Amino acid sequence: MKSYDLLLKNGNLIDPKNNLNGSFDVAISKSKISKIAKSIDQNKSNTVIDASNMIICPGLIDLHAHCYGYFGAIFPDEMCLPFGTTTMLDAGGSGWKTFDDMKEKVISKSTARVLSLLNIVGSGMIIDKEQVVSDMDPVATANKINERKDLIAGVKVAHFEANSWQAVDKGRKAAELSGTFMMVDQNPIKGRSMEDLLLNHMVSGDILTHMYAWGKPIIGPKSTVENFFLKARENGIIFDLGHGAGSFSFSMAKPAIEQGFHPDTISTDHHRDSLLSNHSNMPNCMTKMMHLGITLEEVIKKSTLNPSEVLGLPELGHLGEGSEADIAVLKIIEGDFGLIDNGLTGNRKLNTSNIIENQLTIKGGKVVWDRNGLSFGNYEDTPKPDYDSIY
Repeated sequence: MKSYDLLLKNGNLIDPKNNLNGSFDVAISKSKISKIAKSIDQNKSNTVIDASNMIICPGLIDLHAHCYGYFGAIFPDEMCLPFGTTTMLDAGGSGWKTFDDMKEKVISKSTARVLSLLNIVGSGMIIDKEQVVSDMDPVATANKINERKDLIAGVKVAHFEANSWQAVDKGRKAAELSGTFMMVDQNPIKGRSMEDLLLNHMVSGDILTHMYAWGKPIIGPKSTVENFFLKARENGIIFDLGHGAGSFSFSMAKPAIEQGFHPDTISTDHHRDSLLSNHSNMPNCMTKMMHLGITLEEVIKKSTLNPSEVLGLPELGHLGEGSEADIAVLKIIEGDFGLIDNGLTGNRKLNTSNIIENQLTIKGGKVVWDRNGLSFGNYEDTPKPDYDSIY
């Protein structure tokens, strides 16, 4: 009887929560991390995977993606598992009226762990519906969150175009009634400023996503981070990357990061347009942050531990013994690459000589995606057919 079901050997383990960054073996039994050690006997495992020259880290947690409601939504497994993402947060695709449908059609059928932010609009993320104030019910939204706090993490407010913060205030009320947080995607327009939003309508623990969007400029006319962004961070506002197809600009991100204003969490805003135009999967977004000056260890922390803390899921985001065996095996690939941004000014490119690429995804102790067959035997070992039973 083998001691372990799966063993990762010779990889570079990066686990910020447990202060591990070095060569370690990782053993898995059923759905849990069984042992972390410098060397573990491979004869004790049913399956052994050589992770030489690769990075072993906790399964990535995408705090902003779209798998329901929105016309560009993608089913979670296709959107997450090939890219090392084992947990995703759907950012407002469903409202209190439609969450049960999302649970039945998407959450219950996904291998990836799917959580939800409930749109303040009861009908969910339908662009014209997001302008209908009468469909924004803080009490009904809070009641649905309280009913399913195992799956619903908080409230999402986005795309409201009227000259007020009415939608945000209703979202904040729903978050208050449910004891959760609010994620906001709103651009400033004449008569309503980002400063007013961040300092007067959001509270500690709330999240501003699309932090480096050209349309909500973090960099002011003096080429420095706006003071109200700094003040908002002091007040406890969380800043999320939320890359997307129109919400990430190198011209905003590069100077902000150089001035020390890093994202708290790295997320994709993954949907059909962002997948096709910007390739904004988690490794791609992590690569961009790394090439703009954030260390690899910090990039991994912002993609694993930090979002697990936002979601209140201490069993995720790290690889301590006894924790959930959600793992991404990454590799730094050398070559000539172009990283693409987006926004109101169109697409621009940053040339790089290396990228982060996912090689293997483990969810709940099982290999669910394997780019190069690391977990498989050689085809030459295929057994011959039982000719006696065939002929």
